[in-house]
Amino acid sequence: MRMVQKPSSVVLASLKPSTYTNRTPRAGTLPAHRLAGVSKPDAPYSSRRAPRCGLVGRTFSPFTIVLLVILGGVVATAAQEDERATVEPTLARRAATLILARCAVCHTTDLIVQQRLPEDRWTATVEKMVHWGADLTKDEAAVLLQYLTARYHPGAPDHLPSIENELAMTEPLRGQTTATDGPLTGLAARGAGLYAHNCQACHGEGAVGGVGPKLARNTILKNDGVFWETVLHGRGPMPAWGSVLSHQDIADIHAWLATR
Repeated sequence: MRMVQKPSSVVLASLKPSTYTNRTPRAGTLPAHRLAGVSKPDAPYSSRRAPRCGLVGRTFSPFTIVLLVILGGVVATAAQEDERATVEPTLARRAATLILARCAVCHTTDLIVQQRLPEDRWTATVEKMVHWGADLTKDEAAVLLQYLTARYHPGAPDHLPSIENELAMTEPLRGQTTATDGPLTGLAARGAGLYAHNCQACHGEGAVGGVGPKLARNTILKNDGVFWETVLHGRGPMPAWGSVLSHQDIADIHAWLATR
């Protein structure tokens, strides 16, 4: 009697030998290359581990993540402070002049130099000064705010030059080192407004004197050289106005003062 082969035996007999040798070992069995005593063959590309670089793929604890965020913020803040601390000499000179002419009328400049405030606090301070009567236009307030934020921020050094020294260290604008570049005709009507905005805080309404000396009928008005030198480059407690007023502005103010 012939024995009938089981279906499974027929199927197994029809398979090629390579089918057995290339099968993936079950979990827990010893790989064939270790049984043969040879080195491990190259793994297929799909099973190779991708190379890692730097911090990619690493797992960090919550504390480490917080620390990295803080350090990143410190570095960014330091870069911002370095960028803000850079002030153009022209802007520094104009801002220092405005502080002496607008702010020093009510308080000393030391009160400003001692401060270390963030931008929002300086903004509130300048707005408060304007509300209290500081004679600043929007453009002048913007210049002053830019200067104060750059010079006296929370990360600024403890000791900084005084406003007066800052003004002395900055050079006047080119073209304004001499009294005049040519004959100018002053317009008294225009000079009245310029005086009220720039000079009245110190020299009084109508140029009758105040913190600064009386200018109406002052002999300095008859000496053009001294007058221009004083206005352009300052004299004693009076700051230099060469970076704020143009030559035409000064000529107009002089013309108006001559009518007093």
